[in-house]
Amino acid sequence: MADIKISQLTSKSSDLALTDEFAIAESDGSGGFASKKITGNEIKDGVRQTTTRDISSFPNTLTISNVNKFLQISNGIANTTTIPPNSSVAFPIGTRIEVTQSGSGQSQIVAGTGVTLRSAGGATKINAQYGVATLLKVSTDIWHLFGDITT
Repeated sequence: MADIKISQLTSKSSDLALTDEFAIAESDGSGGFASKKITGNEIKDGVRQTTTRDISSFPNTLTISNVNKFLQISNGIANTTTIPPNSSVAFPIGTRIEVTQSGSGQSQIVAGTGVTLRSAGGATKINAQYGVATLLKVSTDIWHLFGDITT
């Protein structure tokens, strides 16, 4: 099969469907190739599209709709956002959630029952207004928090 540039592919008349399949080939290490297929769902999962979501009701608990979101926490008083246990909300491992404190009230991220939240120095609060922190799920009930954070 000849190499084909992406720009040479014909366009599809509709958006990528989760069930669309694409044939790909992977080197087998001995000069040959192994044929595989990748689905539209796998492609979409691999391309993280971050969208913004405003949060103004507290206390707040993360939901599956927060996956790959940029959460804008807008509150004039101190507030908390809780990471629920996997038994309540099964976020996929690798989930990233970005949080910004867009209001003047200090925002804190707390671990729900059974959840371990790891961060440098045990910091769980966003440092200042417009500071940004990232949550990353690394295991079933283990999350890392990093960014502009303080204790």
